[in-house]
Amino acid sequence: MTRLIARLILAMLLLPLTGAVLVLFVSVFAGRSGPPATLEVVGMWATVYAFVGIYWVLLWRGLVRWTPQRRRKTYLTAPLALFAGALVGACLRYLLRLPLEVVVLVGGGVIPITWVLATVLVWRETPQERVQRLTASGTDFICCPVCGYNMTGLREARCPECGSRFTLDQLLTAQPHRDQVVPPRE
Repeated sequence: MTRLIARLILAMLLLPLTGAVLVLFVSVFAGRSGPPATLEVVGMWATVYAFVGIYWVLLWRGLVRWTPQRRRKTYLTAPLALFAGALVGACLRYLLRLPLEVVVLVGGGVIPITWVLATVLVWRETPQERVQRLTASGTDFICCPVCGYNMTGLREARCPECGSRFTLDQLLTAQPHRDQVVPPRE
């Protein structure tokens, strides 16, 4: 099994593991009569956020190219996620008139989901980074000039990733890692 496959499997386990952390918290409050106080629910969500953040960053840190811009965007995903959770909570509170405990519980669940989805977008490999990675591997390759998809071995000059079509001349001359195009044999 490759490391990437293992990481993908571990990424799929994030939801059940987060559920286990929530069940642990619920079991702490199970002996009481009535729902937990709003402050206790906020504390529970803070623990869940810390768990999700640490798990997710540790899982993907080795594959993400940590540029200053990507770090900055990653830090900005936290306030974005908090805003999304607050917005959902406000809608539930004022449109559906749900109790505050329910609003905090549901709105709080939106935050880690939004953060993980935002980091997926922020941490994506750019086409330029893909070309640099393939060039560093030392193998010969042909990349799509539009999206950077590795088109090596394809039978047609159409990118399956973005759908762009090229002539062979267009495809070869657009390769950034080739200093010059080899002239055709006669």
